[in-house]
Amino acid sequence: MANAEKHPHEENPTEMRLREVLASRSGTVVDLYLSVHALVLETLPGVRNSVDLVDGMTGYGAHQYSYGGWGMAALGAHTKWVSLVFMRAVELHDSTGILEGTGKSLRHVKVRTPEQFAERAEAIRSLLQQAAELT
Repeated sequence: MANAEKHPHEENPTEMRLREVLASRSGTVVDLYLSVHALVLETLPGVRNSVDLVDGMTGYGAHQYSYGGWGMAALGAHTKWVSLVFMRAVELHDSTGILEGTGKSLRHVKVRTPEQFAERAEAIRSLLQQAAELT
């Protein structure tokens, strides 16, 4: 079975559609996810985004197309937090130190609470702007 059949995607989903896809997650996680998603769309107007209808991962910049097939960034919902993964994070200037991870290229920003989102929003915005310039 092709990957697209196992993990169908929907382009530019609405907030209501994302809520449906994330229905198994806690309300707090869904709200955080939607807050980060809105920040991405506000920071990068017109950015292509696509949600995996199975796991709820939203890719930005392309639907599995550039940066070696994975786009510019991806947002995932976990049990107690959301993670915004940057595909070429090692090339970004992270003056606040919010990027986590030790991968060859990937790093992620975890957001666990609305307060943490508020504290990190401008730093996330800066990382998004830098990532968009790499395309």
